[in-house]
Amino acid sequence: MTMKRWMSGFRGAFLMILVWMIVWCLGFGGIVEAFIDPEGQIIDVWPTFLAIPGFIGGGVFSALLLIAGRSRGFDEIAATHFAIWGVVTGIVLGLLTIPAEIGDVSPGALRMTGILTGLSFVAALASAFFFRVVARWQTPATGH
Repeated sequence: MTMKRWMSGFRGAFLMILVWMIVWCLGFGGIVEAFIDPEGQIIDVWPTFLAIPGFIGGGVFSALLLIAGRSRGFDEIAATHFAIWGVVTGIVLGLLTIPAEIGDVSPGALRMTGILTGLSFVAALASAFFFRVVARWQTPATGH
């Protein structure tokens, strides 16, 4: 099985979810754990906590790319499309943080949506970079 098949369809979606979980767990979780909350006063283990939005965001992002990209592999989709769908994913994650009661919109909901949108944008660009690097690695080098 070639790597090309792994970068499209449901296999690609599974790989994308793994990439998002790694970016959210180790990337964002590691930054928060090291610089923002090193004492663990807010949350004890940030990487574990951020695995949840990484998993959900990776699933939403993969679904958007599968719908929009249709027959193309993830390495064939433009980086701008990755960025756009990353922003949409961040908005979806932000909306999921809003309380379910009608009329109960906390002042922090908009801020949380903005933060999640920014983080999802970064995760989307990291995903685009990952799939491009893997595709380039799989492409045989031509002799000059």
